[in-house]
Amino acid sequence: MVRESGISATKPIFPTYLLPSLSLPLRFRRRASSASSVPSLSKSTSTTPSSSPPPPTILPCKLQRVAPDTLRCQHCSSDIALSAQIISKGFTGRHGRAFLVGPDEGGGLMNIRQGRSENRQLVTGWHTVADISCGTCASKLGWKYVDARESAQKYKVGKFILETERVVVSRSWEDVPVSMGSQEAKHGEAKRKKEEAGVVFDSDDEDECEDIFSGVWDRDVVARRRRGTQSTRRDDDDGE
Repeated sequence: MVRESGISATKPIFPTYLLPSLSLPLRFRRRASSASSVPSLSKSTSTTPSSSPPPPTILPCKLQRVAPDTLRCQHCSSDIALSAQIISKGFTGRHGRAFLVGPDEGGGLMNIRQGRSENRQLVTGWHTVADISCGTCASKLGWKYVDARESAQKYKVGKFILETERVVVSRSWEDVPVSMGSQEAKHGEAKRKKEEAGVVFDSDDEDECEDIFSGVWDRDVVARRRRGTQSTRRDDDDGE
């Protein structure tokens, strides 16, 4: 008779990644395949200095940031969100500074577990929040705003607080051949700049404050508005 131990085996938890895995550079593959070909048995295996293979040519490379920055759990490095999802860096959590982060297309964040909702009094008043933790290592990361009592705080609903002491900004670097410094590198650089130029909420701008309190703050609209303001200033300077 088999006695049950009462211990249930849990499935291992594997994180989901926001970015594809890195591919190792193949700079030496073609040169190595031609140089390491197996000689024929009918020929002599001895080599002379005149017939020795030429030394391998090392292609010049440079480091490029070809992927967007991500926010990761500080303990296990699981991906949580893209840095472009940061709405504001001026919030306060339990352990000091914190990010206000918008949800992804699915309405949440990557590799997190959400706890039960509870009413909690924060610096800005009473809110209904749910603590969030890393889905891989169970480290507490912050909380999600589920509801807000005051209408002025409703813009936070559905967004997340990530403690800066619990998450880190990860930047991806790759070794790119200089000869490629063309399209792929330029495309990656342009994509990175677009992600990094991710517009962050400006609490000193009255229009942006009004938009975010109304729940209509949009990153693209703000970017166009700022570009328009800059061009207007340049026109005014030229007119003077």
